Amino acid sequence: MDENRGGLFRYSRSQCAKCGAVSQVKQYHGLDLQQYPDGKEKLLEGEFFQWRCSRCGLESDISWPCWYFDPEARLGVALVPGIDSSDGGEALRMMNQNLEGLALPGMTRRAAGNFYAVQEQVRVQEAGLDDRVIQLIKPLIIGQLQSHGEVVWNGFFQGVSIPDPAEEPLHAVLYASQNQQPEYGRPVYWYDIHLTNRNVVHTGVNEMIFQMCQGMLERMQLPADDGEFQLYDLNWAISCHNRMQNG
Repeated sequence: MDENRGGLFRYSRSQCAKCGAVSQVKQYHGLDLQQYPDGKEKLLEGEFFQWRCSRCGLESDISWPCWYFDPEARLGVALVPGIDSSDGGEALRMMNQNLEGLALPGMTRRAAGNFYAVQEQVRVQEAGLDDRVIQLIKPLIIGQLQSHGEVVWNGFFQGVSIPDPAEEPLHAVLYASQNQQPEYGRPVYWYDIHLTNRNVVHTGVNEMIFQMCQGMLERMQLPADDGEFQLYDLNWAISCHNRMQNG
């Protein structure tokens, strides 16, 4: 029997959509790294929210309301499935009401609508970046893919790396420059873009595009942190781009 430290999880039953088999699912509702130190590693590996049918092998992503808390990084993320596609304002208000008192002073407070977005927040924090800039980049990448006929669901930041000249050329990277050539020795900001056909495109942007979006965030002059959880996602980023274009 698994040790349930601090009531971090509970079991539920799930029925496979393919073969109908019923199996047990361990749902983690409180990923507090004070009580579960290896929670971040397992979250990033996808262990918590990816399910596989023991009978037919069907794999699927599942989500449930969950609270992720890393006191050392001063990061709190509230997972509310579907908050990014529902009435965001009302859903966010209710979520903040329910989570009142959970956050610490000086903590970055974020809301997420799916577990990929929770992983993204952790990766952004590890990279020392502003998650709002990371969101503002997404419409640019997605727009490029759509211009090539791809139908996109969403995209999520994976990390930053410096290309190695000894490796294969970086065909998938979006560059803001005249020659459109890989800039070896300069960072690339990587994303996994999820298409509606369930394929994933691994792509990214160069530092110039990152700096363009950073400048865009500064020009927006967002209000100071009000102590509540905020939802910065793809829909927010698209609306920001639309407002900037319309003056």
